[in-house]
Amino acid sequence: MWVAWRQQRSIVGVFLLVAVALAAWMLITGLHEQSLWHQYLSAPCRGGKGVTASTLASCGQLQQSVFNSGRYNFYVQAVGEILGPLFGLVLGATAVVSEFERKTTRLAWTQSESRARWLGSKFLVSIASMIGILVPLCFVLSWWVGATFMTRITPKVFPIAGLMGVAYGIFCFTLVVALGLLIRRAAWVFAIGLVLLVALFFTMQVQVRPNMVTPNVATVAASQGSTSGFYSSGGAPAGSWVLSNGYEPRGAKGVPNSSLESTSTKDMYRCEDPRPGVTNSYFYCLKHLELRSIETYVPDSQFWTLQLLEGGIYVLLAALLAALTFLGVRRSRV
Repeated sequence: MWVAWRQQRSIVGVFLLVAVALAAWMLITGLHEQSLWHQYLSAPCRGGKGVTASTLASCGQLQQSVFNSGRYNFYVQAVGEILGPLFGLVLGATAVVSEFERKTTRLAWTQSESRARWLGSKFLVSIASMIGILVPLCFVLSWWVGATFMTRITPKVFPIAGLMGVAYGIFCFTLVVALGLLIRRAAWVFAIGLVLLVALFFTMQVQVRPNMVTPNVATVAASQGSTSGFYSSGGAPAGSWVLSNGYEPRGAKGVPNSSLESTSTKDMYRCEDPRPGVTNSYFYCLKHLELRSIETYVPDSQFWTLQLLEGGIYVLLAALLAALTFLGVRRSRV
């Protein structure tokens, strides 16, 4: 344990400094944005809905201040999202795979300590270091997401709004260690691990996560307007993750399947009002085709369900990789 910590402490120290700097920046910017948002959403502006002629200038300046205060949020999101996976990749490549590459494992495995205990100390120190740094950072990131009024369940924010950073870090560590037992080149293992992580991340985001929970359907009501043609109301509640916008038959029940929604949407776009002089066919086509406009969404109440399900998948994969690594180390001849 002592040797494992000595080998990793410089890396842990660097990531600790980065995490502290990121947390300090989030606290400063988050408090500033939170204050501006509360001013803009309260009277007299009320988020732009309570603007009068006398408050138009001041509310416009406040709105611009809110917009400008979040111009660096993308960079905070990017650093917060990659810090956990990068921590796991670097620790795995330097603390374990580098020993395979330098063949220092031959010395370690000839001592009184067993191979399983040697590897177990590496895992224990590395995972404990990641948990000790990433868990507090995840709580600060979650607070920052709320302070900046971001929608936490959307794909852009979901990875940093809960505890996914910890799951990413543990998975990346075990992935690199398992690959290192086969390839035994730290640089190659790091690169391959990064590619596999990106592929898995986008697969989870696009193919798996939308199907983990049953989505809801909301009707989008449209009314004739005087200037814009028509305006919409209803739809998904605020803070939801909108999966799709389209049309379905009025009598349909439950969540429409993708083929039905796609067919109805194509019919709607191809439809035209045959009456002469009519430039807007929207309401005619809705009535003629007996369709309704809908939004399929996942409500914010499902956020922690998705966090637990997806995080559990990464942790289970990490446990499987760790078991395979321990088995491989026990059977390795060098």
